[in-house]
Amino acid sequence: MASFEELLEQATLEPEYAYLREDPRGSLACWHKAFELFCRGLFNLYCPLKVVGRENLPSPPFIFCSNHCSHMDSAALMYAGGEDFDQYGMVAAKDYFFDNQKRNSFLSRMMNLIPAERGTGNLRGSIVKLMVACQEFTRHGNRSLIIYPEGTRSKSGEMAPMKKGPAMMATTLGLPIVPVYISGTHRAYPKGGSIIKPARIHVHIGEPIDPNRFQDEHGDGRTIYNAMTQEMEKRIHKLKEIHGRS
Repeated sequence: MASFEELLEQATLEPEYAYLREDPRGSLACWHKAFELFCRGLFNLYCPLKVVGRENLPSPPFIFCSNHCSHMDSAALMYAGGEDFDQYGMVAAKDYFFDNQKRNSFLSRMMNLIPAERGTGNLRGSIVKLMVACQEFTRHGNRSLIIYPEGTRSKSGEMAPMKKGPAMMATTLGLPIVPVYISGTHRAYPKGGSIIKPARIHVHIGEPIDPNRFQDEHGDGRTIYNAMTQEMEKRIHKLKEIHGRS
């Protein structure tokens, strides 16, 4: 059986996701810019957004990892990053966004969504596909990723245990993890909500986590993934503890 590294080396990006290695063009570029302008207006006027800790951001590419309780979270992170919105790609559930034709036809390209398969019988194959897609996206123009370690939105606003996927991604691609805590989006647009309500939003950015340091201390494989995940979870909870009431 081929090793994970061999599978990753042999794999190629599936043709339907070729947009991940390209700059948006034509009408798609216009929609990208329209979405960005809408969000900037939203976060300046209707749901005022404050960024704390932007000085902690490393040079791209990197991986934003935050709590997740609203569809507004990705736009909030893009705004907080200080770059054009098309410089970010979000890892998203394939069954929710891509297998739904209504969402897949437009939203996936406008948001630079990167498909992550859930509940498949071929876990290694699914991980390889995701790694290849993320690798292609970050290589093109040093663009960064958004990954939600909880795996889904929280309906209560409380954080769930975090999964090891981001640590595996960071280690494999050699990208730092930037831990983030977002507050306010749960009040503005909670899971199951139908309209955006006015609310103050805060994005608190922590110091990056360097995968190279963990490799030096813990080696490779599950040990490093566990250690990095624990550190990431600890830092996001610490940001909540310090800033959660702001």
